[in-house]
Amino acid sequence: MPTSPVEFALAFSTGLVAFALALSGAMKVGRIAATLESMEALRVPRGLRVRRVAVLLPVWELVLALGLLFGPGPVRTAAAAASLVTLAVFTVFLLGVLRRGEDVDCGCFGPLAASDRVTVWSVVRNAALIVASAAVLVLPSPPGSSFVLDLVALEAPQRERLLLAWALTAVGVLFLEVLLMRRRAAAPTGPSGFGSEDLEGDRVASPGDQIPGAEVVDADGLTSSLRTLGRGTPIMLVFLSVECGRCAPVAERLSEWQAELDPVLIRVVTSSRPELLRERMPQALPLAVFGARASRRALGVQRGPAAVLLGGSQHPVIASPVVYGLDEIEALLRGIREARR
Repeated sequence: MPTSPVEFALAFSTGLVAFALALSGAMKVGRIAATLESMEALRVPRGLRVRRVAVLLPVWELVLALGLLFGPGPVRTAAAAASLVTLAVFTVFLLGVLRRGEDVDCGCFGPLAASDRVTVWSVVRNAALIVASAAVLVLPSPPGSSFVLDLVALEAPQRERLLLAWALTAVGVLFLEVLLMRRRAAAPTGPSGFGSEDLEGDRVASPGDQIPGAEVVDADGLTSSLRTLGRGTPIMLVFLSVECGRCAPVAERLSEWQAELDPVLIRVVTSSRPELLRERMPQALPLAVFGARASRRALGVQRGPAAVLLGGSQHPVIASPVVYGLDEIEALLRGIREARR
């Protein structure tokens, strides 16, 4: 163990990668729906976006962490190689999000992360872990006992230097995460088009409020207000954008939901261009109305995907709170179905 700079680098890198993988895996355990949603948003190939993979992913990360911590030299080297490949694959998906300019949460560290929004920092963080994995892979590992046993056997000054290095790294990462989260909160939103800067004060629609008169435009260029959009029929507005990564799985469910809710109407409210909607969310195009900004401001919609139920001619008021994300939208749909029984 660390009696030289090379040995110190090996020990530091082993502990760093093992901690990151263990944290990532532990935070995904039991969060199958959230993992699948993140895989959808990252555009993981459809064949891998299945429940079995979502269950096994955190197990795989935990196994790699255990191999790094408790495996003898050859096992540790193999775990480092597998970790490098795993992190490289994750990074490819993150780079794809940045290239497309989408607003996506990667779900990398679950609810423990200050923010899991994919940014350049996400790629830098993964790149650092890839370099650390490569160090464990190429630097000579002791062939005998495990990393943990070697760590326990260290003399106190050496162990304290390692612990201090890990602690400073953790504090630095946490500081950067919080700083970036605050900067994103203060900055204008990106291409997703959903953002609090469009709101008028703190206005948020509530059940029982009058339906606002904000206008939207259909594919033929005809203008309607939200009050008349359903022509007397209850209508569920779904706010989507082609630049919103989490909107994609919602768009895929629209046809199914419309069949279940009939005669309640579903209308997609968006500011995305029709040609982009046709290319990226073809299921949404037949239900789409455009010019979403006024409606978002009137209802207080802060991000996407979002949905809200508007009453029909018998109850011409807002009939539900604004809900966000696939899980909350599906909960709203269940509530509508139960209320109709």
